[in-house]
Amino acid sequence: MMKMKGSWILVLFGIFASGYALAQQTRAAAPAKKGAPSELSLRQFRQIFLNQRIVILKGHDIGSLAGWQPMKRGRDGFEDDLGFRGAFIPYKYKDQTPTVIDIRENAVLEQPKEGQKNALGETVTDNDIINPDVKIIVQFDDGQLAKYSSIVSLIMDQQSYSPDHWDMEFMLASVRDAHAEIMKQNLQSTIGQKLYAVHDSLLFPTDITPEDLLDLGKRETKKLDDVTLLSPMTIVATSYNDRYDFVVWKLRLSDGREIISAARYQDDLSEAGNAPSFLRRVAGTLLLNVPPNLTAEEISAIGNRKIFRGMSRQALLYSWGAASENDYGRGGKQLVYGKQFVYLDMNGRVTDWQTVH
Repeated sequence: MMKMKGSWILVLFGIFASGYALAQQTRAAAPAKKGAPSELSLRQFRQIFLNQRIVILKGHDIGSLAGWQPMKRGRDGFEDDLGFRGAFIPYKYKDQTPTVIDIRENAVLEQPKEGQKNALGETVTDNDIINPDVKIIVQFDDGQLAKYSSIVSLIMDQQSYSPDHWDMEFMLASVRDAHAEIMKQNLQSTIGQKLYAVHDSLLFPTDITPEDLLDLGKRETKKLDDVTLLSPMTIVATSYNDRYDFVVWKLRLSDGREIISAARYQDDLSEAGNAPSFLRRVAGTLLLNVPPNLTAEEISAIGNRKIFRGMSRQALLYSWGAASENDYGRGGKQLVYGKQFVYLDMNGRVTDWQTVH
């Protein structure tokens, strides 16, 4: 049993590491995000969510909202409701938009105290803690209270391994509703347009479910790996999931086969000083065109998921996907793909690779 558990930990670690590098690739290939902090302070997090309605995106389990614990009011504010039936909030609450009524630090380590001075003599408070572990208290419309505990960067999915923020725990209901209006006005206009896949694009068989898309493990295991990369795919149908705030594409390949892709709308993109197109905001990891800086040899290799010496870093990531990375040699890098190591020189060109047994 312990051996199986360890194997799953290694699998998930590999997914996270791969996604981190994918995020770096996405930033290089797609418009950069504007004004998105890598980590929020407790003050910033409170400013976003306190007294706001939220949409619960994660934690759905059979019969309950896993992670959302029942609470009640107590002498010191809020306390666990030990008399509640079940450890978590019932599943019937899944479609409600509760209001956040309290956000507090879930302190484990010693943190700044109110009025404490830092080394510069500046006054700091708990609000200044960066990426804190927090407890969020919400109230459902019928008065039921619930608590969710996590680290801010995990709640906001700011870990870089998910450029589309697939693994946000919850989001503002007002943001979801704004996206729904944008979709109503623009989504149908994308039918007939072309998109292009790279190795880490989210491509699935047509039987993929919303629950599969929202589950990190299932999303990875169901991804297709037999689609020719950088080959045009035509949007033939699309829909918007207004519960979980994501777009689903039905794409027709050049051989007539149809597949599914999905993405979240990205508010915080910028594009060389111009507002990016609607399709760019909803394309996720898919590309709107073949990058012009790729050579014909690179495009051919990417299409067949191969690499060669002299290949650019961007082309490598498009072909083999993201990887964990180490410094290597004279300014070079070592990219780790399981048992295969790929080496880049200081100019980001592939110099060699090897398989480690």
